[in-house]
Amino acid sequence: MSIKVAVVGFEEASRDYFEDRLRTDEVHFVNAISRDECIIHDSDYPFEERLEAGHTRMEDADVHAVITYWDFPASMLTAFLAEREGTPYASTSAVLKCEHKYWFRQEQAKVVDTPAFASFNPFADDPLSEIGMDYPFWVKPVVGHSSMLGFEIKNEDDFKKALAEIREGIEQMTRPFRYAIEHVDMPQELKDKGTCLCMAEEIISKGEQYTLEGYVRNGKVFVYGVVASVRHPNGHTFSRYQYPAKLEQVIVDRMIETTEKIIGQIGFDGSPFNIEFFHDEDADRLHVVEINSRLSQSHSDLFYKVDGQTHQQIAVNLALDEEPEWKRGEGEFNVAGKCFLRYFEDAVVTRVPTEADIAKVKAEMPDVRVDSNVGEGTRLSELEEQESYSYEVADIFIGADSEEELLRKYDRAVELLNYQFEAV
Repeated sequence: MSIKVAVVGFEEASRDYFEDRLRTDEVHFVNAISRDECIIHDSDYPFEERLEAGHTRMEDADVHAVITYWDFPASMLTAFLAEREGTPYASTSAVLKCEHKYWFRQEQAKVVDTPAFASFNPFADDPLSEIGMDYPFWVKPVVGHSSMLGFEIKNEDDFKKALAEIREGIEQMTRPFRYAIEHVDMPQELKDKGTCLCMAEEIISKGEQYTLEGYVRNGKVFVYGVVASVRHPNGHTFSRYQYPAKLEQVIVDRMIETTEKIIGQIGFDGSPFNIEFFHDEDADRLHVVEINSRLSQSHSDLFYKVDGQTHQQIAVNLALDEEPEWKRGEGEFNVAGKCFLRYFEDAVVTRVPTEADIAKVKAEMPDVRVDSNVGEGTRLSELEEQESYSYEVADIFIGADSEEELLRKYDRAVELLNYQFEAV
């Protein structure tokens, strides 16, 4: 029997990759809503139209379940589709509590210590007066990902500069959130504040950052992996994700305890999640960055290289109302990383890797996978879904026996790929 699993954020190129790595020959992925259809190109993103299209495709394909591994709007579209189809998934309310970062902080503060935070309207006459916090602090829209329109604010001048960028770009990113706010039961105060709401919060980014990948089934939290998010020296930008993280189990246990409290508070169940923490070793403190109502597709290849399976397997199991089984250490490598090839100034790409370049990489390092985000002639400032401090030129997935070998392989891959740029 063929089991059909609908994917929101579907990429045809990834179908074979994931189907080949599932521990069953029976599961086949079908397109509910494509990856391109999940990208917000402008403020008129047709959320309801995408939802209806996904529903029709699922009905026509006679699917058994629906999953996603992408951020908003894919995360909310999946929750609405599962609710409509009656398939297992976290509730739309629980997913929205994860996606709406201010609502999440309100819920978090009910069960664990939470640093100061406040909301503000970026289009108000004097939005700074709504914050009432001392510098420095971090500002961002209440919906978003990958630090898009997120800024560290050290003084009033920083705030004015950040505010100008937020005002220019926030409607494109957050207006599609309107459907979710209108159709999910949430505090009227938050409904009234609308989709362009921003938040400020105390700086918590001291120490090392980690992500717990897990899932919830019948109210019980399971964590199957901890990934280190290694940052660039600027303190804001990720240089790589590395699995497994080098972290004492006692610290992991404390993270799990915090996670269980938050998961219980928001009523999240029946789905994968990941939750990000900072661990300040000097002060021995943990700070929750955010929780995501989905697995991270960025980590899939890492788990496969180390554990011998992708965690899409867990998403499929849960969506089919099955108990996931996860075995560690059955992959080819001891450590794996998703390394980001970044450029920190606006520029035009003048050279991208040729087929021969890619062949050289594969000949020397067969495990290395390169996902390029640019083409020759691409202007970096025109790339979509970028963070505020750099441009993500390519993602390089690497397996190794040690961290040292991983870094050597990354340096060699960058040398062979030979991207070139011309300043603007």
